[in-house]
This record gives sequence, structure tokens and C-alpha cells, in this order.
Amino acid sequence: MLNPLLKQVVESPIGETKRWLDGRSFPIDRPLLNVSQAVPGYPPPDAMIEHIKDAASEFAAARYTPILGIPALRAALAADVSAQYGATIGENQVGITSGCNEAFCVATMAVAEAGTEIILPVPYYFNHDMWLRSVGISPVYLDTGDGMLPDPERASLLVNDRTRAIVLVTPNNPTGAIYPPALIEEFHDLAARNGIALIVDETYRDFLPDGAPHHLFSNSTWTETAIHLYSFSKVFSLTGYRVGAMIAGEQVLDQAAKLLDSLTICPPAIGQMAALFGLEHLDGWRADKRAEMQRKIERFVAAMAGTPWQVESAGAFFAYVRHPFVEVAARVVAERLLDEHSVLSLSGDMFGPGQEGYLRLAFGNLDEASVDVLVDRLLTARSS
Repeated sequence: MLNPLLKQVVESPIGETKRWLDGRSFPIDRPLLNVSQAVPGYPPPDAMIEHIKDAASEFAAARYTPILGIPALRAALAADVSAQYGATIGENQVGITSGCNEAFCVATMAVAEAGTEIILPVPYYFNHDMWLRSVGISPVYLDTGDGMLPDPERASLLVNDRTRAIVLVTPNNPTGAIYPPALIEEFHDLAARNGIALIVDETYRDFLPDGAPHHLFSNSTWTETAIHLYSFSKVFSLTGYRVGAMIAGEQVLDQAAKLLDSLTICPPAIGQMAALFGLEHLDGWRADKRAEMQRKIERFVAAMAGTPWQVESAGAFFAYVRHPFVEVAARVVAERLLDEHSVLSLSGDMFGPGQEGYLRLAFGNLDEASVDVLVDRLLTARSS
């Protein structure tokens, strides 16, 4: 009586690794370093917390909002993206969702149906793969090359009459790789030529060191091909408030709205109020957190240079690292790091086939000094 599609979907790696902590305690001189989940280790700024307290006293915070979100938030995000990308995005091209995961779910369902295919670069964000499999859409894997970047020419060989979309995540989860503007534009051209969607997940765009990564929205025909996904969770430390967004042509949003109404009816009002406050008042805070995250990444990459641990790519919240234990499975390495060095990480096999040689490290939970502690623990790790 259980859905066979769901039965064959793997469990979330986050749920699995959290169970690794059940019943554990860690020595006082070697406390846990949790680099498993991409979650900010700091709270929202005081000004936002005070705003949320005030907003919670309003009746509107307890009521439904429009399906695609509060108009003021849609307009504010349209203005924010337009400014950052040098484009003109309209409020009617923005939909607010209950987190970016929901945005991905409704975006893919808007353009694909069971029995069709969507191309995912590997390593992939595991929730993307889990969702596609759970609704009968086949993920088709595109291996990445140098710098963990996908190749449009290799992708073109995977396109067939069942292909409905290509998914890109930049800055990438899990690898941290930042896709060059020209690469994204090549993928847009590939998708446009084949009449399929290009879904670009930019959950971590606020942590790009050099601003907006591409000019996708400057293409006059972007609404016919591109779907852009975003999250307020990381930038404003609102992970539990579940606020994300999608930017797309109105025809896509019309279909997405049917799904959103059937799922959550609308995003949480209080989360939308918080996100709107952030866009209107927290540009400086965003810049400070971007600089802080960049310092942590640069500190880690510099410290690992010349060591047996090879950083394949890094950026935003992440470093994707080749571990030095050639004959040992990545999951075994991750479990030993937890047992022997109090480091909780995710193993490469959680992000797709051919990833046994890697670990993903997420830096949101760490302060800058803890980056040095992480490096010391990795360098003292042994294969057995």
C-alpha cells in the first residue's frame, strides 16, 4: 500500500547524519564541529528580530496571503534582482514559496511530468534528485569536469525528446563552484535551442564575492526558457521561516500557483514579513555576512594547500574536498572523522555516483577561528 516511487527514494542524508549524533557526547577539549548542513550558525540581526516580534502581533501575520506571496515582497525582490543583474524584472514574474526546495518542486512539476527526464550535474543537491524520483521524473546525470563545472557540449548529448529541463545550482551545493557567466549563458542557449527549461538555483547568490554571476535576465527571451530559484533562508538566517522564491515567465507561474495552492496554500506570512524587512533594511548586514563567509572559505583553502586533502572547489558555504584515503569509502571516512575527531561532515556518495573520493564541508556553523581547528583535525586524521 506504499507508493513504490517513494520507496525507492533514498533517505535524506541530513536525517541520516543527524542520527549519527544520537546518544553521543564529545570531549570538552574536542567539541563537535558540525560542517554537515548548510545552515547559518548566527541568528538574524537584532533589528529583524524586533521587527518579527512586532509583526507577530499583527492579525495579518496569522492569516493567509495570496498564493504567490505578499505583493510588496514580490515587488521588493523584483527590484533587488533587477538592480543586481542589470535587468528589468516585474512583480508579476516573481512567486514567493515556502523555501527554495518548494520552489524547485513546483518549477519542475510545471515543466515536466512522470516519464520525462531532467538533467542534473553530478555531484547534485540530493533533495533535487530525491524529488524528481519521487514524482516519476528521471534524473539524467551530467558529470562535471575541472573545477566541478558542467560542460554544455556534454549536456547536449543527453538531450532527447523526453528531456524537459536542465538544472544548474550556482554557487553550487555541494561543491561551492561558482559558474562563470558565459557558462550559464551557454546553457541557456542550449536549453532555448531544444525548447526545454533552464532551472537555475541561486540559493547562495548573496555570498558571491563579485556580485551577480550572469546576465541571464538581460536576454529578451529569458521568460521562454529560464526559471530562477532563490532563498531568503541563508542570507537573513531565516531557515526555519521557510521563505523562498521563483522568478519565471507568467505562464510558468500560473502553473506553479496551482501546485502551491494544493501544497501550502501560501508561504508563511510571518516569514514573508521578515524577508521583506531584510530586503528593505539589511543591505549592509548582507554585505558583512558575505565578507565573513568569503574569509572563512579563503582561510580554509589557503590552509589546505599542499596537504593530502585536495580542495576541488570552494565558494559560498561550501568546500568539496578529495580525501586522501584512496581505498576507503567516503562514508567510512566521514564516520571515522566523527568518531575520532568530532567532525560531522557529509560523504561524497550522498551527492551522486562516482563521488566516493570526496567529502562536503559546510562552513555556516563555524566561526573563523574554528576553521583552523577543522584544518588541524583533518590533517591529523588517519585512514584506519
